[in-house]
Amino acid sequence: MWLLGNLQPCFRTIAGFRSENNEALQNLFKHFVQMLRSWNLMGGKTVAIDSSKFRAVNSKKNNFNPAKIATQLEYIDNRIETYLKKMEQADAQEDKERADTINNIIKQLNRKFKYKQLKEELDQTGADQISTTDAEARSMILHGSVIEVAFNIQTSVDDKHNLIAHYKSTNTNDRKALAPIAIETKEVLQADALNALADKGYHNGEQLQTCSDNDITTYVAVPEIPLKSEVPTPEYYGDKFIYNEVDDTSTCPQGKTLTTNGKWYDKKHERYSNKVKHYKTSACKTCPVKDQCTKNENGRMIERSEFAKAVEENGERLKKEYHIYIKRQQIIEHVFGTIKRQWGYDHILLKGLEKNNGEFGLIYFTYNFRRILNILGIKVVKKRLKRLFLWGFDSINLINVKYDQKLFLSHCKL
Repeated sequence: MWLLGNLQPCFRTIAGFRSENNEALQNLFKHFVQMLRSWNLMGGKTVAIDSSKFRAVNSKKNNFNPAKIATQLEYIDNRIETYLKKMEQADAQEDKERADTINNIIKQLNRKFKYKQLKEELDQTGADQISTTDAEARSMILHGSVIEVAFNIQTSVDDKHNLIAHYKSTNTNDRKALAPIAIETKEVLQADALNALADKGYHNGEQLQTCSDNDITTYVAVPEIPLKSEVPTPEYYGDKFIYNEVDDTSTCPQGKTLTTNGKWYDKKHERYSNKVKHYKTSACKTCPVKDQCTKNENGRMIERSEFAKAVEENGERLKKEYHIYIKRQQIIEHVFGTIKRQWGYDHILLKGLEKNNGEFGLIYFTYNFRRILNILGIKVVKKRLKRLFLWGFDSINLINVKYDQKLFLSHCKL
């Protein structure tokens, strides 16, 4: 700073650099994580996975869904009708008032054309919303009833020193996010197996099954039964029915056997669907506790998903090894607290998923770097970095060469 006479780049230079070098910034983070592995700062056995939403540059008024578009079109039609009536009344009056009314009608017609274009785009793409400032930003619930147009940053943190192992910028909720981020983290940490801790927002049978198939043991919180459930009393919730895998039946708390016709049915949940079997018994008709078990006049029906086994195994692990899951918050929550509260970084300044992957490569690199300064001390970090550069780290071009894990690790061995 002294040699340069305190010369500083302007904000446009910094913003342009971040925007144009998103791949290099992602690579910087990846290289740094591998360096942390080589320094034995990553455990590579257990990670906590969570996400946090960061406001996008797209305002809520520039985000549209079918209902909002329909409301606006109805409002415009009413305004045009009002102006037409006003023109009829102004026929005998001065031309200036008539001209103003015509201009207002033209203005409303232009707005109508804009909203019809947005509606056509939604119909063609099948999307449920559209953002006009940042096309990849989406309207999301931040917390409670607070809704913002944002990006959802999936993050995994290693439990040894609570260092960030991997991340991915997304514009969807957590329902389908567990397996992708867990599998990618397992590859980054080069682990043969991995424990993944996550909250109930990630609880999804398909995701739990995919994790199990990839040697990832899940500890995902189980969502509570909805208050509007058709089951009147907790004693007869679905988890109280015992499934028999040998003869493919289910036994109710009263000891009656529920059977299936063997058919798989598609059950839809919002935009997703999975296959389920139905289990019933005629004993419901004469059951003395039927009113405690179901509100359905035809008796109780149990649904069993194709991913039920993975769900049940996850639930059993959670009960027996809850001490493992309970570490989730202390492993990962402070990451978002530090970045959002202490650093004030609760919003995003770049547009699009790729650029924000680069942006978070920079911010997460900074987080990990500051953390290892506290873990190892400044002198030790400087010494290790100096040795790393002397061994040829500067031969890796972060900007022009794609990330190569093996090449980097060959430079990291100290």
